Amino acid sequence: MEPTALPLAARDYLDPLAAEMAAFEAIARKADLSVPVPAQVSRYWQLRDLVAHLGGIHRWAVENIRTGKRARQVPKPDDDADLADWYRAGADLLLDELARTDPDAPCWNFSTVPRAAGFWFRRQFHETLIHGRDADLTLGELRPVPQLLAADGVDEVLRVMLAVGHRWDGKPVTTLTGPVTVELSDTGHRWVLTPSGNRVPAVSGPRAAAVDESVAVVRGPAQQVLLLLWQRLPFADGTHLVSGDTDLVQRLLKSQITP
Repeated sequence: MEPTALPLAARDYLDPLAAEMAAFEAIARKADLSVPVPAQVSRYWQLRDLVAHLGGIHRWAVENIRTGKRARQVPKPDDDADLADWYRAGADLLLDELARTDPDAPCWNFSTVPRAAGFWFRRQFHETLIHGRDADLTLGELRPVPQLLAADGVDEVLRVMLAVGHRWDGKPVTTLTGPVTVELSDTGHRWVLTPSGNRVPAVSGPRAAAVDESVAVVRGPAQQVLLLLWQRLPFADGTHLVSGDTDLVQRLLKSQITP
């Protein structure tokens, strides 16, 4: 049986996005916001900074969608703002904007995929999902991610983020010595990264054919692979997911492949 096509239809992200927002808001209301986040998330942030960042990114996305052009600044809360309330207000702004937006409408995005508003449905869902798990890691209780949504997150990293990751820190993505396969054991999705001669590898998938000559394979459940790609799962804790040239995979993950 063929694995589910990815990405999902743009509006299929709305209900999962609302659920992730509600869970994040609940953390913002109940948790000690002065707790430092794990080093793999940020060496400088407390939980309050994570809440402020995500609330600002929601508002930034609204401006991108509303105008179709790149918004230059990410809004920040006032010093005396109630951060949970401020986050909720930004979440509602985004949900309302997405609800009335045609996913096919022309709209700027930062990747090489078609410049349509549908990009932001998916991107804001995964932004919220990842930062929600950042909050979980801060508090020591990681919530599960539904398999298909985690697989979609892996697809976004490999087919959307990887193409432009070098722009964030100005450094090239690690040059591959041969094909690298990323395969999900629970959903059946597979991607193959191959040397391209360009600044980033070529990527086929999420239903790529298996290749026999892979120099490295990353294989495991969708959630674990997603967290590994986002470097939320420390590489030392994820080596069981990697076979072949583990040093190459580690160098690739240390490249700026996600924001």
